[in-house]
Amino acid sequence: MVRPPDFEALYAADPDPWHVRDSWYERRKEAVVLALLARERYDHAWDAACGTGALALALSRRCGQVTASDSSPTAVALTAGLVQACPNVTSLVSALPAVPPLTALPDLVVLAEVLYYLPAQDRSQALEAVTAAARAEAEVVVVHWRHHPDDAHLSGADATEEADTLLQQAGWRQHSRHDDPDFVAASWVRP
Repeated sequence: MVRPPDFEALYAADPDPWHVRDSWYERRKEAVVLALLARERYDHAWDAACGTGALALALSRRCGQVTASDSSPTAVALTAGLVQACPNVTSLVSALPAVPPLTALPDLVVLAEVLYYLPAQDRSQALEAVTAAARAEAEVVVVHWRHHPDDAHLSGADATEEADTLLQQAGWRQHSRHDDPDFVAASWVRP
């Protein structure tokens, strides 16, 4: 049985457990995610597993409003500290598949490095919740380390394929995709 990490304990022990600030992988992944986006500007983005907030900060430059949520209160506090000079970013504690209280329906939802940590039923419910909470013209982005973390339920490649299947069954179409040896990222829009 897979036991996902205790994210609160990880962030409490190390404010940057995945070295987001100084890892070339993380900086490159963020740049690719931003390049995949279909539009230059968005009204409201929801970063559904914000971690330390680096992506939420980057999104704040392209979005009128950003809701950054995470299951870890420490991660949310770290995000709040990082984006304190960004009045358009709100940080909230919320764990998928739940949807945090959103002030507006998002037209961009980002699921970064989170789906593979959820059990199958929660992954499906999370994608259903995301699509139900999103505007009709929204875009959904999924990005994962390609491989299979020891503490995850499936590989990032498999999590992305599963998301593709579920989103396409719900009427979304894949807009763009990036595959490389380190990570896989894709975005979907509604026709």
